[in-house]
Amino acid sequence: MASIPFTLAALSTSAVPGLTVFGVREYENDDTFVAAVVVTEDAELLVRVPRTQHAEVQQSAELLGLAALTDGPRSRLPFAVPTTMGLTRAGDSRAVVTTHLDGARFSTGDLTDDAILLGPIAEAIAAIHELPITVAQNGGLPVRTATDLRLLATRLVDRADATRLLPETVRRRWTHVLETADLWDFTPTMVHGSLDAELMRVDDDRITAVLGWSELAVGDPASDLAWLLEGSSDVLDAVIARYARARNSESLAHLRARAALYHELEVARWLLHGTESHDQAVIDDAVTMLDRLVGTGGALGAAFTAAVAAAPLDAAEVIALLSQTPIIDEAHSDTAAFEGLDEDRMFGVDTDFIEPLTEPGDAADSRDSNTTDGTATDTEFGTDTAATGTDANATDVIKGITDVIDPLPASGWAAADSDHDAQLTAPIDDDDLPAGPPR
Repeated sequence: MASIPFTLAALSTSAVPGLTVFGVREYENDDTFVAAVVVTEDAELLVRVPRTQHAEVQQSAELLGLAALTDGPRSRLPFAVPTTMGLTRAGDSRAVVTTHLDGARFSTGDLTDDAILLGPIAEAIAAIHELPITVAQNGGLPVRTATDLRLLATRLVDRADATRLLPETVRRRWTHVLETADLWDFTPTMVHGSLDAELMRVDDDRITAVLGWSELAVGDPASDLAWLLEGSSDVLDAVIARYARARNSESLAHLRARAALYHELEVARWLLHGTESHDQAVIDDAVTMLDRLVGTGGALGAAFTAAVAAAPLDAAEVIALLSQTPIIDEAHSDTAAFEGLDEDRMFGVDTDFIEPLTEPGDAADSRDSNTTDGTATDTEFGTDTAATGTDANATDVIKGITDVIDPLPASGWAAADSDHDAQLTAPIDDDDLPAGPPR
C-alpha cells in the first residue's frame, strides 16, 4: 500500500509533461478510486485511477463535464471548479490528474434552518442554474426537456414496481405526483445533477469549491435541491426561500414538491442497485427505507399537498413574482410627447382642418337636391334605392355594382376621353412664373 502513492506520483509526471513532484500523500475520499495528492512547486494536484468499470464511466463523464465548463462559465460561478491537467494510461484503466481543491467539510444533518451557510448554498445552486444552456449544447452534454425528465422518473417508478418490493402506498403517491401536470410545467436549467454536502468545500462560512461534475446537464433545478431533505424539511424551505431571491424561479411550491419526489426516488435507485447486483444487504436496507415512507408519508406528502392546495404566496414567492414583472419602457421622450400635444392643438385651432357647419336652410336644400322626400339616393351605384335607415336590397346593390363595371359603349369611351382631356391641367407659361433673383 505504501508504494501506491509513489506509483500515482510517477503516473502524474507522465500525464502532465514537465511536472516536478515535491511530495505525495494518500487521498482516501472515495472507495471507488485509488487516489493520491501530489505536491508541486505552486499547487496540489489530485491523481485518481478507477477501481471499477462503473467508476471509469463516471470519470469519463466528469472529464466531459469539466471540459464543458470553459473559462466563461467558470467566471460566473462564485466558487472554484477542478481543472483537468492531463491523463495517462494506468494498466487497463487510466490515471487522471486534476487540480486539488480542499477545504472544510460539513454534513447535511448538521444544518439548521437558520444556519449562516444556507445563504452561500442557495447562491451556489442558483449560480449553477443561471449558466446558459449552451454550456451543455456546446459540450455534448445531455439536454432534457421537462417531458423527458417526467418520463425518466416514471420509468424509474415502473422498474422499482417490477421488483414487487415497492409498497403500494408509496407507488400510488409517486404516481400521483407524476400525473399532476402542473408540477411538471417548468423550464429546465443547467444542473449539477449529483449535488450533495460531500461535494462542497467550505471556508469561513462560504462555499469555496464544488466537486463531482459527472452529471452536469440541462435538467430539473429541483434535482439539485433534493439532497437538503437529508437534513429536514425546514432546511429545504429555508434554502428555497434564499434561492428564490437569488434568481427568478417558478412556483416555489412546485419546486419543493419535485425536490421531495427526487429525494424519495433515490430509495428506488438504491433498491434497483441491490436487485441488479444481487446484493441482499442493499435490498434489505432499501426495503426498510421504503417501509418508513409508508407510515409517515415522507416530506413528499406535505410538499405535494402544499403544491396543489393553491395556498397564498409567501413573502419569498411574492418577491420572486415581482422580479419577473416586465418594466414598461415608454417609446417616446418627454419632448416628443409635448410635440404631439402641440400638433393636437394645431389641428384643433387651424380652421383648414375643420369642416364648416351648414346652416339649417342649407341642410334642407341639400336634402331636397337628392330626393323630394329628404332621403338620400344611392347615386354611387347608379340605383334609385333610398337609404331609409335599413340596409338596401342586396339585389339592387349587386345590380348597381354591375352597372359600374359593365364596359362602356364606343361613344361612351369617346365621351370619357374628352372629359378626361378637359380635366388635365394646362401647362404653365414661363411668363406666368414669378421673377427670380437676377443671375
